[in-house]
Amino acid sequence: MLKPLNFGNYQALKRYSFNQMNQWATSVYASGFQDGQDSMPSVLEFDSNTLEEFLLEIDGIGEKTVKKIVQAFIDKGESAWELDAGGEE
Repeated sequence: MLKPLNFGNYQALKRYSFNQMNQWATSVYASGFQDGQDSMPSVLEFDSNTLEEFLLEIDGIGEKTVKKIVQAFIDKGESAWELDAGGEE
């Protein structure tokens, strides 16, 4: 990842208008977002045991509800959890 701000940029930023500052901040955000998407796997791993353990730690969710949730994930199927290039299901 590149450093978004160096001393030269800092000097220029001090003289930016609102629109220029907004554009710079948006470009930094977009760059970070893209870096995050690039580092994310294209297929999410599903482990029913890990999901059960996680859900059981939540107050108000019992074993019956956890089993229903996990079964719903399994019923949905693995192919449904693959992410497209846009990062959406």
